[in-house]
Amino acid sequence: MKYLEMFIEDCKYYDTQKVEIKTILKNVDLKNKTILDIGAGIGRLSFPLAKFAKKVIALDKDKKFKEYFTKHKKKNLEFVNIEAEKYLNQGKKFDIILLAWPTLDYKFVKLIKNAMHKNSLFIFITCDNNSDFETIVDKIDVVHKNYFKKDIKNKEKFIQNLPKKFKLISKKKLKTDYIYPNKKIAFRILQNSLKMWFNIKLNNKSEFNLNKLINEHKQKNKIIFKEEIWFYLMRLK
Repeated sequence: MKYLEMFIEDCKYYDTQKVEIKTILKNVDLKNKTILDIGAGIGRLSFPLAKFAKKVIALDKDKKFKEYFTKHKKKNLEFVNIEAEKYLNQGKKFDIILLAWPTLDYKFVKLIKNAMHKNSLFIFITCDNNSDFETIVDKIDVVHKNYFKKDIKNKEKFIQNLPKKFKLISKKKLKTDYIYPNKKIAFRILQNSLKMWFNIKLNNKSEFNLNKLINEHKQKNKIIFKEEIWFYLMRLK
């Protein structure tokens, strides 16, 4: 299975109740606004937000996503294939900047600030790291714990730098799920996700552990992993 196909399938079973989108719409007026979605991926948030905003710029450095946006063209949605640092240094300003589920560097804080005007809003969405889904790596493959901890450490630095540049308007803890229709699909998607996000190739032991974990999350005929995320809404000080 190609990377793009794995990415699409991974997104398909996450947050089917659209908790993230509903929270954004409830807290932010998107009418006549231009949104920059940093690290947009396949536009999981870009496409639904484009229904309410003047324009959405989906920014991602990965060329693999260009195919998806070309196939699903939308008049007010533009895919920009460039590194975020280079794009943010072009001097452009945006009404709303969205950074969701990033692998990030704390230096991004200054770049985002410089891309905002006095009335701009910054939306930051990130996982809690302690949910059912986020602890899968620790439970099945201890060799890669350090990789996961490094990602957490980078995120903590980023969050610590936020108060220096932004005024917090709202902070909410949201609950959602990864819901898979059966064990077979759950195993395939989780196996592919571990490969995509953490470069983990399962061995016999980790395959056994993953199957065991999947069985523990069976509810009726479905496999459900709980996910908890943080929603931050900010503006310039």
